[in-house]
Amino acid sequence: MRLLILEPHDHILNFCHDINIPVATHESNYSKSIAKDIAAGVYNCIIIDGAEGDCEYTEILTEASNKPPFLPVIVIDGSLSLLRAGASENIASTDLSAERLETALFNSDRLCKLNNRTAILEMELSAFIEEDPLTALPGRSKFRVRMAKAIEKAHNAKKPVSLIILDLNSFKELNESRGHDFGDEVLKTVAKRLFKFAPYNSIVGRLGDDEFALLAVDQDFDTETDNIAARLMNEIRKPYVIEGQKTDVSATIGLAQLDDHDTADGLLHKSISALYAAKRDKAPYAVYTHQDDLERRQQLRLAQDLPDAVADNQLLLNYQPIVRISDKEVIGVEALVRWQHPKQGLIFPDSFIPLAEGSGSIEALTEWVLDEAIHQGSRWIADGKKLSVSVNISALILHNPAFPDMVAKQLEKTGFPAELLKLEITESAIISDVNRATEIVTRLYEMGVCLSIDDFGTGYTSLAYLRRLPVDEIKIDKSFVMNMMHVADDEVIVRTLLDLAKSLGLSVVAEGVEDAQIWKILEALDCDVAQGYFMSRPIDLDAFNDWLPKQPWKDELK
Repeated sequence: MRLLILEPHDHILNFCHDINIPVATHESNYSKSIAKDIAAGVYNCIIIDGAEGDCEYTEILTEASNKPPFLPVIVIDGSLSLLRAGASENIASTDLSAERLETALFNSDRLCKLNNRTAILEMELSAFIEEDPLTALPGRSKFRVRMAKAIEKAHNAKKPVSLIILDLNSFKELNESRGHDFGDEVLKTVAKRLFKFAPYNSIVGRLGDDEFALLAVDQDFDTETDNIAARLMNEIRKPYVIEGQKTDVSATIGLAQLDDHDTADGLLHKSISALYAAKRDKAPYAVYTHQDDLERRQQLRLAQDLPDAVADNQLLLNYQPIVRISDKEVIGVEALVRWQHPKQGLIFPDSFIPLAEGSGSIEALTEWVLDEAIHQGSRWIADGKKLSVSVNISALILHNPAFPDMVAKQLEKTGFPAELLKLEITESAIISDVNRATEIVTRLYEMGVCLSIDDFGTGYTSLAYLRRLPVDEIKIDKSFVMNMMHVADDEVIVRTLLDLAKSLGLSVVAEGVEDAQIWKILEALDCDVAQGYFMSRPIDLDAFNDWLPKQPWKDELK
C-alpha cells in the first residue's frame, strides 16, 4: 500500500509506524505536485488531518473519491461535510489508535476495490448495451449518438441526409416456428445484407429485435425513393438458407429526409411515422409526410383516450343479422363495437382495435363487449327471441390463458346459454401461436361455446389445423362472395370452401351478401348461412328491434 499523509504534525505518522504501514509521502499541506501524483495514481490511500479545517481538502476528495479509479480517503477529526464530499471514514482523535487506524485502512481499501469493480462492470455493461452483441451493429443508443454527430456535420456542410427504418415482417412467427437460433442467424444475415447495401458514409444500426436503421449522409433518397426501396426490399427478400433450412423474409420500410430544422430525434420520429404509415396501409414502404405525423399523433391521442372510453360508457354495439338460407330465418347477430368519441364522433373498430391491442386496453374492451352482447342476448331470450350472439376476438385475447375464465364468468352471471355464444377468431390469430390457440379454443369448446373462423380463405389455415381445432363453422371472407357475379374464380373458391367445410362437418356463413343475385347463387350452392348488406347493415339496438319483425329484404326474393 502506498500511503499519503497530509498533516501539520506527526501523530498520525507515528500510528502508521506502529502498525508497519509504509508511508509513501508525508506532507504538511496540499500542493499542486501532490494533486498531480493523485491524478497519476501514485497512491493507494490518503489520510488527512482535518483538525485545521476542511476547505482545502475538497479538491482532493473530488479527485480521489468521486470518479474511478476510486481512492479511499480517511479523515482524522474531520467535519461531516468531508464525509458528504466522499471521505470513506472519519475518526475522532480521541478514538485514534494503531488498531483503529489499521481497521479503517483495511475497510477503506476493501470498499475502494468494490467501487472500482462496480465501475468496470458498469463500463462493460454500457459497451454491451451500445453495441448489439448478435449483429455487431451499433445498438439503439450508440446509433442515436453517431446519428446526432453525423446530422450536426451535415447541417454545417449543408449535405442531404436520409434515414431508413426497416422492420422485418412476421419475425415473431418465424422465431416460434423455426426456433430462436434460426431466427438469430436470419438477423445476422439481414445485418450483413443491410451493411453491404448501405452507401458510402452511412451508419447502420439495430434498433430493436427485428428493427434496423440505415442513415445515409450526402444521399438524397427523396429523388429516387422507389428505386432505393425496391432495391433494398429485393436484397432482404433473397432466400435465406441456414443449416440446410430455407426461408423467405420480407420487410416494411419507412423513409424520411432531413430538413433544416431536424434533430436526430426528429428525423428518427419521422422515419418511424413513415414505417407506421406503411404498416397501416399494408404497403411495402412509405415516405414520411406531414399528414402521416398528424395521423400518428391522432392515433396516440386515441390510444390515451381508450381507457376512458370503456369507463365512461362511450362504447356501443351495433348488430348485423345472420340469416339461415334454407328458410330465411334470422338465427343470430354479430355484435360489432363502435366508439362514440366525445370530440371525434363515431369511430369504427378498424381505427381503434389495433390501438387497444398495442396499448394494453384490449382486455377491458373485450370484457365490455362480451358483457354487453351476452346481456342483450339474454334480454332477447326473455322476449322470446332465441338468437345466437357472435363476438370477434383479438389474437392477443385468444392467447390469454385467463380468457376462458372471463367467458365463463359472463355466462354464469347472465345465465345465457353457452351454445348461443359464438366467438369469431381469425386465421392469423391461430397461426401466430397454434399450440396456445388450440389449448384456449379447446377449453372454450368444452364449456359449450361455439367457435367460428372469421375471414376464412384469406389467411393460412390448412386442413391440418382445421382438423385439430374444435371449431363449429367457417365464415367465407366477403372479398370472395361479393365478386362471384363478375369473377368466375371467386365462385369456384366459394364452392371449394363449401365442399371442404361439409367434408369436415362444419357450418358455413357467407359474408358480403350484397344483393339478391348473390343470395340465390349461395342458395344454389347449398350454403348454410348468409350475412351482408342485402339483409341489413350493422345497426343499433333500437333499429335492429324495429327491423326484426319487418325484414323488408325478403320482398326482393319474391
